[in-house]
Amino acid sequence: MYKFLKKGRVAVSIIITVAVTLAFLFFSNRETDLFNGFLKIQFVPALLGIFTGSALILGLLTILTLLFGRVYCSTICPLGTLQDATSRTASLFKSKKSRRFKYSSPKNLMRYLILGAAGIPLIFGSSAVIAFLDPYSNYGKISSEITGRAEQFVHNLLSSAFPDTIFFRSYSVFIAGSFIFALAFLILVLAMSAVRGRLYCNTICPVGTLLGLVSKFAAFKPEINRESCNKCTLCVTNCKAECIDLSKGTIDESRCVGCLNCMTVCKKGAVTYKYSWKKSSKASEQPVVNPQPSPASSGRRDALITMGLVGTFLAVKAVGKVAPLAAKPKKTGIAPPGAVSIDNLKSNCTACQACVTACPNGIIKPATGEYGADGLLMPVLSFDRHFCGYDCNVCTQVCPNGALIPLDIEEKRLTQIGKVRFNLKKCIVFTDKTDCGACDEHCPTKAITMIPWGDEGLFIPKVNRNICIGCGGCEYVCPAAEKAMIVEPNEVHAVAEKPKEEKQEKIKVDEFGF
Repeated sequence: MYKFLKKGRVAVSIIITVAVTLAFLFFSNRETDLFNGFLKIQFVPALLGIFTGSALILGLLTILTLLFGRVYCSTICPLGTLQDATSRTASLFKSKKSRRFKYSSPKNLMRYLILGAAGIPLIFGSSAVIAFLDPYSNYGKISSEITGRAEQFVHNLLSSAFPDTIFFRSYSVFIAGSFIFALAFLILVLAMSAVRGRLYCNTICPVGTLLGLVSKFAAFKPEINRESCNKCTLCVTNCKAECIDLSKGTIDESRCVGCLNCMTVCKKGAVTYKYSWKKSSKASEQPVVNPQPSPASSGRRDALITMGLVGTFLAVKAVGKVAPLAAKPKKTGIAPPGAVSIDNLKSNCTACQACVTACPNGIIKPATGEYGADGLLMPVLSFDRHFCGYDCNVCTQVCPNGALIPLDIEEKRLTQIGKVRFNLKKCIVFTDKTDCGACDEHCPTKAITMIPWGDEGLFIPKVNRNICIGCGGCEYVCPAAEKAMIVEPNEVHAVAEKPKEEKQEKIKVDEFGF
C-alpha cells in the first residue's frame, strides 16, 4: 500500500511543480486561469490571502497537516520537489555509502528563531522578511529570474533560426539585485539538498517549522513497531529528513515530510502510520511513577501555541490597525493596480514575481528601494519600456496572496494608481518651439487636452488630474530627454472620475511610440 501511495505522492508533486513553473513561464499574454490555481494552494499565499478568497484553501491545508503531518512539504511545495530531484540526481554521482542518510539532531533553536523573525513582522503588518524565506515565493523568483530568462534565450535562438514561424520576444526587465538573490538562493538550496536532503526544510524554512509544530498534533503519525523492527537501518539511510532515531525507536514528526521512503523500504513492515489521538486503555491502567511530560502532551502544547500565533495573526489582519515596526520611509514607487495602497502591498506581498512575469507590457519590475528597505523586490511600475494597458487587468488576476486584489476591466479603468504632473519647461513645445501632442494622443481617459500657447500657433498639454489614472501612457511616449510628463504615485489608490464616453479611445502605439 505504501509503495502505491508514494508513487501517487511523487506524481502529484511533479504535476504541481511543473504547473507552477509553466505558470511563471507562459501566462504572460495568455489566459491565466489554467495554472493560476496552483499558485493559490501554496501555504503562505493561502495564509495571506485568507480574506480575499483563500480561507477554504488554508483550512484544507491545515486539516491535511492535522491528519497526516507535513504532506504539504513533500507533495504540494514546488521547492520541496526541486530539493528531492536534486538529492536524487546528486546520489547518482556518489558512492553507495555516501548516498546514505543518517539521523541528525534537530536544530530547533535555529528553526524557531527564523520562524519568529519571519512571523513577528508579519503579525505587525510587514511581509518583508517572509518575502525572502517563503519557499513558494523563492521558487517563483527562481522561475522568473533564472528559468524564465533561460527559456527566453532558447526561444529567441530558435526565432533566429526559424524567423518565419517563431517570433522574437523582448527580454524582461533585468534587475541585478533580484537576479543575484534568486541565483544565490538556488545555489544554497541545491547545495543543501545535494548533501543532506531536506536540510533546508528542517533548518531554515519557516513554513516547514510552522507545519512541523502542527504536525506534532497530527492524527496519523509515522511510528516504528519495536517488536517487528530488526534495526537493519534501511529506514534511517533512506530518510531524506534525517529524523529517524533508531537507537530510541522514534521518528521526529516535526521534521518528517511524509515522503513515505521509510515505509516503502522496510522489509518487516515495522514503519507505519498509526492513529495517535486515541489513548491506549492499557497504558491508562498502569501506575504512574515520576511522571514526565509525554511527547504527545508536548506536541499538543506546541500545536496550541502555534494555533494561537496563527490566530493572533489572523485577528490582527482582520482588524488591520497594528502600526508598522519602523518609521515609514518616503515612498516613491508606483504600486500596481489592485494594490489598494503601498502599505497594503507591503503587508501582503511576498515578492513571488507572478505579476512581474504576467504583465504583457513588461512594466512591472522588482523594487530596488522605491518602497524602502521593507519593500525590496516587491512589484513596482516603471514606464521606461511601456505603459499600463487601459484594458489589461492580468496582474490583479494572477496574484495568489491578495496583495493585488482582483479587478474587473471597468474597475481597473477607474483605479487611480497615480496622477501625472506636467512640467512645461521640459516640454519640447517650450524648448524647441515645435508641435508635439504625443501625450494627448495616447491618453486613454483624455485627461490631457491640447490648448493654444504663444503667438506661433503652438499647442501645449493641459492636464485634468481628476480623470487621470496614472497609466503612464503620456510619460512613456514623451519625447523630451527629461520627461515633461511624470506620473506621481498615489500612496493610497483612489477612484478617478469617469471620463466622458465620447472622449475615451483605445491606445495603439506605432513603431516610434507616437
